[in-house]
Amino acid sequence: MRAVLLALFILSAAFPEAQAYDLPSSTGTHRVEFEADEASFNEYTRIIGLSGHVRLQEKDADNHVMKIIRAKEVSVDMNNKTVTSPSDFVIDSSTGSIYGRSGTVDYGRNKGTIKDARFTYGTFTFRGKEVSFDENRYVYRKASLTSCDAEPPHYRLKTSVIKIVPERYFLAYNCLLYLGKVPVFYFPVLYKPDGEGTPFTTYLFPGYDSRNGPYLKANFAYKINPETKVKVYLDYFSKKGIGTGGEFDFRRPEKNITNISAYRIRESGESFDRWALTGGYWHSFNNYNESASAHYYSQSYFRLLSDPQFNNHYFRSNPFAVSDDKYASVAFTRQSRYTITRLSARRRDIMPDDTAEDFIREEESSPRFDFFAVPFSIKGLPWLNSFSVYVESGREHAYEDYQKKGKAEWTVYKSIPLLRHITLAPSAFVSESMYLSTSTAMPDEWTGRYGGKVNLRLDQRWGSLDLGYAHTQRMRNSVWKDDLDSEDKGQERRGLYADLFIVPDYKTYFRARSGYDTRDYFSASAHDRIQPLVTEISYSPSAYSNFFAQDTYDFHGSSNSFIMQGRIGNRENYFGLGLSNYSSAGGDDGAWIFHNTFGIKFYPKTTWRLEGILRMRTVADEGHNNSLRFFEKTVSLYKDFHDFRTRLSFRSRPGGVKDVFFIVTLKMNEPQKEDLEQKAKEYWRPWREDGADRDY
Repeated sequence: MRAVLLALFILSAAFPEAQAYDLPSSTGTHRVEFEADEASFNEYTRIIGLSGHVRLQEKDADNHVMKIIRAKEVSVDMNNKTVTSPSDFVIDSSTGSIYGRSGTVDYGRNKGTIKDARFTYGTFTFRGKEVSFDENRYVYRKASLTSCDAEPPHYRLKTSVIKIVPERYFLAYNCLLYLGKVPVFYFPVLYKPDGEGTPFTTYLFPGYDSRNGPYLKANFAYKINPETKVKVYLDYFSKKGIGTGGEFDFRRPEKNITNISAYRIRESGESFDRWALTGGYWHSFNNYNESASAHYYSQSYFRLLSDPQFNNHYFRSNPFAVSDDKYASVAFTRQSRYTITRLSARRRDIMPDDTAEDFIREEESSPRFDFFAVPFSIKGLPWLNSFSVYVESGREHAYEDYQKKGKAEWTVYKSIPLLRHITLAPSAFVSESMYLSTSTAMPDEWTGRYGGKVNLRLDQRWGSLDLGYAHTQRMRNSVWKDDLDSEDKGQERRGLYADLFIVPDYKTYFRARSGYDTRDYFSASAHDRIQPLVTEISYSPSAYSNFFAQDTYDFHGSSNSFIMQGRIGNRENYFGLGLSNYSSAGGDDGAWIFHNTFGIKFYPKTTWRLEGILRMRTVADEGHNNSLRFFEKTVSLYKDFHDFRTRLSFRSRPGGVKDVFFIVTLKMNEPQKEDLEQKAKEYWRPWREDGADRDY
């Protein structure tokens, strides 16, 4: 016989003793409804006893089911609004399912206590000797958790306490990681974000290198909101001491995009700090739309380091590992439909030679004013016009005093269709440059220039061919006359040029360009007047393969260069090769740089994968290799297990860099591919590997 709540109350109302009870209405109140094979009711204690296929539904005032309790035996205390099960039971709710050996649920206050509980939430399983819960959270004591679906699980975390806030996070204290029955690692706190809360995550990266000794790098990341994320770095290097730093990312594309990364360390035994500060921002001061007269915004970029070798010692995946310069700039811009006005400042420092331990200033501009007018027409004239001007106060490394300099240029041009596929585009310009020195060693200079260009273009389905002539003549200082007294007679450019661009299909293009110098202030043969021939070819037959090569050939041998880069394969199995050579007359003609990357997955279903980077330099002497030097070697071995991923890396680079790096990532704690992190990587750090939380 099945007993239901309504029938029980109807039967009990037939007795006079039961008439004094106020029974809850069927709707409009928080209540519990039940089904069971057998039911009994004690009118004095107001306890309902249920047994056999018990099913209770807790409903809110709107008749929505909040919890479902299934058990073999249950007692319902109507005075205290509690449900007690002395044996196995299950509680189902929107947050997951709880299995318990016994427990009590206070449905009036939405709280309870469960013994020997197991909670399934998403991909996680939590166990605890005792669990207390309320409407906001669960607290497990003497607990464990795992995301492994095997029984027994391949791994588990045993903890003293786990706090779970559904759809926000869980937090565990005193965690000991077991692989099977073997304890392998202890960490005091584990935090796992979930849903739309404010996630905080922790990553630990142990390793060893010959310069810094054994080390432990720790990342603490906090997602303040969907637009803002901060990270704190706390690292320990056994030979060098403690390093600290952090990263800040903010992204609201229509208003502000900002990144700041900072790091510092005072190495053991030293009295000075080594540091790095990189990043930048873009900020819009108004909402630019069709009705706005202008758009006002500011932007900045900076890459600052204490010394050229800093990244090579601490952030080795950064492409600026050995940075031969540092740079900072800031600009404020007004952009209208017709003009662009910019006020800016910048500074660039360089490393004077390969052995230098510090930077020196190369150039500085503070401030600089730029104005540019987009192409415009003047009524009655058949050509387009453009105008640009800049003025700046700057200094170069050889001078401590600021110098004033600037330039203004006016250009006129017109496009003239001759035939169906042939267009003539003549242009002419006039400009004035000024240099006002604050040093007695340098005179003021006002230098005019004039010139033009005539370009004849043939457009076809296969591509285009440009043939033309360009001319630039310099004037005497402060005089509007050709500078015939100088060695080059003021002839900065005179010559013919040709540019061939072939696109047979969307996968391939070929380009070749060269020129012929016609300046007459010097004597040279026709052969020596031919400009370097630059050829390029690109071929990308699919998303998994591409090839690019560029060659610059100087016919009279003053300088040549060759660059080639190719890659074939997918994300797991690939092979890439880069080759480059730069030479100049009297320079290092035989130096070739090889860059090789590869990835190998040993067979399709395996969980092992190998990746490598090899970079080397070789010099040929009369056709024989007399030197071969690897300047970077990196090999990484990946292995995926059922519940976690592992990576073992070896890296060797100049500067005493011999690094061994090992990381284990539980699949439950893998970085989420969130939009903020991915967009920040693309905008500020495109070299950073997917899933990497910093440049190691």
